[in-house]
Amino acid sequence: MGGETFLNYRIKQAAEHERRVSGSDDPMASLISVEINVMDACNRVCGFCPHSDQEVYPNRYDWKMPTSTAEVLAGQLAAIRFKGRISISGYGEPLLAKDIYRHIEIFRAALPDNAIEMNTNADALSPDRIGKLFESGLSQMYVNLYDGEHQVAVITQMFREAGIDRYVIRQHWAPEETFGLILNNRSGIVNPVRQAMNKRCYYPFYKMFVDWNGNILFCANDWGRNIIVGNILETPVQNIWMSEQMKAVRLRLARGDRSQKPCNVCDVDGTLHSQFSFDTLMAYYDRKPA
Repeated sequence: MGGETFLNYRIKQAAEHERRVSGSDDPMASLISVEINVMDACNRVCGFCPHSDQEVYPNRYDWKMPTSTAEVLAGQLAAIRFKGRISISGYGEPLLAKDIYRHIEIFRAALPDNAIEMNTNADALSPDRIGKLFESGLSQMYVNLYDGEHQVAVITQMFREAGIDRYVIRQHWAPEETFGLILNNRSGIVNPVRQAMNKRCYYPFYKMFVDWNGNILFCANDWGRNIIVGNILETPVQNIWMSEQMKAVRLRLARGDRSQKPCNVCDVDGTLHSQFSFDTLMAYYDRKPA
């Protein structure tokens, strides 16, 4: 990624997705990213994260996605010829999941051409583990570092020993990334805003969040699980993504209306990229008979 910010990197990814689906009038082309919560626990205690207060958001080591659920999701995404990326991230540290390699293998088998990414705090990384993750089918790793500049050399050496160069180091102590892409208030669980922002948000237009149990949240930032729009074990992802409930959420946010919880306490600037997804779905709603 060089010296560019993570925001610019995400903008490029969104532009690449737009090129891949160019000319399609399928509203599912709006779906750029499917984020998966494989493990709802973390080994770290960071002040900006809900996990830092175990009374507010406790570590739940038993909240982990079964591989059978991953198989259902992967199969549904393959069936709709999903062209976006799989993001293994969620509300915990993915490397705490003992079957993480199998999860990656499942998505790679079903989606051979898609990007499969992972976010990690690097505490459980080693050259051998890096090699196994990429052998399982991982495309890219985002390594989030919190402790200081000294970590960069350690992580760089790990990847060098593993013979892997497909990684991005995100320096969370550095000031160059802004706009909530490093720090946001997790839909108000951490430092809720006192007055709702009067601003559109594109998150529900381009990203799907699949929780450990198959539930789909309306937004990846909804740590409080306020709005659950369906479950992939009961309803196919396409039907959930294009549901009337998601439409209502999107049309409200399209008007800049963040009055409904949790949007009313959220500080995320949701219009920094993925305008394409917003335009695609709004055009579909305009031409679809009421």
